[in-house]
Amino acid sequence: MADRFSELLAKGKDGSLTEPEREELVRFLNAPLLDPLTNPPAGFVSKHTFSPGALTARLFAIDWFSRCGQPISLDLTMEVEQIGMWPEAVESFGGVDWENVQLEAQNQLTMWLHQNARRRYQTWNEIVDAHKATIIEPLTRDRWVPFQDASGLDVQFIHGVQWDILGALMENSFFDTGHQCYFFFELLQVYEAGHFPCGWRGEWPGGSLVVY
Repeated sequence: MADRFSELLAKGKDGSLTEPEREELVRFLNAPLLDPLTNPPAGFVSKHTFSPGALTARLFAIDWFSRCGQPISLDLTMEVEQIGMWPEAVESFGGVDWENVQLEAQNQLTMWLHQNARRRYQTWNEIVDAHKATIIEPLTRDRWVPFQDASGLDVQFIHGVQWDILGALMENSFFDTGHQCYFFFELLQVYEAGHFPCGWRGEWPGGSLVVY
């Protein structure tokens, strides 16, 4: 069972989960619940109201990681714990707690879609593929990998950023369904400010965001 969970977790990080596998991963992550799809756990609730927008131009305009280590001033729902050096950031984003929070946040949206907009949910993989081809892959090649190489970071850094930005794109893509899952939209504000969201301290959905 542990091997199967690890396999699903790895596929989730690279965005290759099928819908049945996504639901299987949800069940792993919410094992104490008798039926996580009909009785979802408490999720992150943003204090902000967002609206759909054209994210492509915003994403390509970001000066990625340009203010890491500098003071941060953002009005986020969650508390923020700022760290000041890349070694701390590497230790934080490499932890299983942060991976679990990223997965929980995406599962919050997919469970909502499963319950409330199942027909639209069936387009999930198609939308993911389109975002990867037109946005994630160019940003990875032209912005994130050069920064990774210059900073001596491993591929886990790339995977984490890809997951966060794809999460924001998916939240934006399903606005028409009426969901209110905005965790990755809040992370996008951190990236737009030139910082790097890299961890979580506390028990989800409570706790605080670690930012470099």
